[in-house]
Amino acid sequence: MTDWGRSLVDLAGTFFASMAVLRYLLEGGGAKRPNPLMKLAVTSTEFALYWIRPVLAALPGRDRSALFWAWFLDLVVVLSHLSLQVLGSEGGQWHLLPWGMALALVEVVRQILYVWMAAVFLLAVLSWINPYSPLLGAVEGLVRPFLGVLRRFIRPLGSIDLSPVILMLFFQFSLTVGVGGLEMLVQRLM
Repeated sequence: MTDWGRSLVDLAGTFFASMAVLRYLLEGGGAKRPNPLMKLAVTSTEFALYWIRPVLAALPGRDRSALFWAWFLDLVVVLSHLSLQVLGSEGGQWHLLPWGMALALVEVVRQILYVWMAAVFLLAVLSWINPYSPLLGAVEGLVRPFLGVLRRFIRPLGSIDLSPVILMLFFQFSLTVGVGGLEMLVQRLM
C-alpha cells in the first residue's frame, strides 16, 4: 500500500471510528434532545450500524454495535500498519490478526478518552462563549458523571472551577500511562 493510500485509510478509519465512539457515548449519556453532535455521529455511522445491529442483537445490555464498528475500523487501520512491518516475511500475515485485534481494542479505549477530553474542552469553551449553545447539553452529558465526582472533593476557588482541569489531567495520565502501557505490552508480546 502506498503512503497516500495508507494515509487515506488512516484518515477515514480514524474519523469513522471516532464518530462511532462518539455515538456510543452520546447514546449512553442520554442526550435528551436532538443536537448537532448526535446528528453528525448518527449520519456518519448509520450506514454500517444498519447491518451490524441485527447481528449483535442477541447480546444483552446496551447496543454495542457502534463500539464494534469502531473496533473493526481500528482493526483495519492497525492491520494496514502491521502488514507493512512484516512485508516480505515468510508464513503470511495471519499471525498478526490476534495482535491486531488487541491493538484495535487499545485504540478504541484511546478514542474514548479523546472524545471525553474533547468534551471537557468544549464544555469549558462553550460555558465561556455561548452557555446557551445546543451543543452544551450533549457535551455536559458526556462528562457530567466525572465532573460530579470531582466537584464533591474539589470546591471552586471563588468563581473558578478547577474540576475540568483536573479531569483533563486525569484523562491525559490515563492515555499516557494506561493506554500507552497497554499498547507497549501488546507490542512486546508480538
